Amino acid sequence: MSTVENSVYNAKRRLWVEQSLWRPPEHPWVKQNTDGSWVSENSAMGMGGVIRDSAGMWRGGFSRGVRHGDALRAELLALEEGLAFCWEGGFRKVSCECDCLGAVTLFQDRSMDRDHLHKHYNVIRRIKCMIARDWGVYISHIPRDMNSVAHTLAHWGVRNIGSNVFWRSPPDFILLPLGRDSMS
Repeated sequence: MSTVENSVYNAKRRLWVEQSLWRPPEHPWVKQNTDGSWVSENSAMGMGGVIRDSAGMWRGGFSRGVRHGDALRAELLALEEGLAFCWEGGFRKVSCECDCLGAVTLFQDRSMDRDHLHKHYNVIRRIKCMIARDWGVYISHIPRDMNSVAHTLAHWGVRNIGSNVFWRSPPDFILLPLGRDSMS
């Protein structure tokens, strides 16, 4: 590889690395990352999420494991649970990030005319009612590699059916993904 080719390669690589790192929100916002996990063999679902402030500090995290669902339902329930924790925690400016484009598009400038036809109408309606409260909520799609903390929490949930845990401080098993995020 020539010096020019090597320089171009390194520049592109740096750009990709910079774009795929978790970023804290602007003050006074908090950022909620959520993820769902689903095991097709037994329809088990895991939901997980983390709430961090503008300094990247852990403000709370959750995992839950339940039976009988599908992948999209797991993603939606994770978003709903995270929003509930944010509301109950007094956070009124919340940036939500999710790696499931199918879930995110349900809440971005979309008419509600056909929502009642959706398989997960009940969850979608509850989330839309939560979003309509007196607070700022922004939901966006992110690449999966920027969602490793929520992903790990969701996988913990799917492996622990019947669990419903809120962590005020990070559990030990999340420290490695959390450390990777803090390097951003």
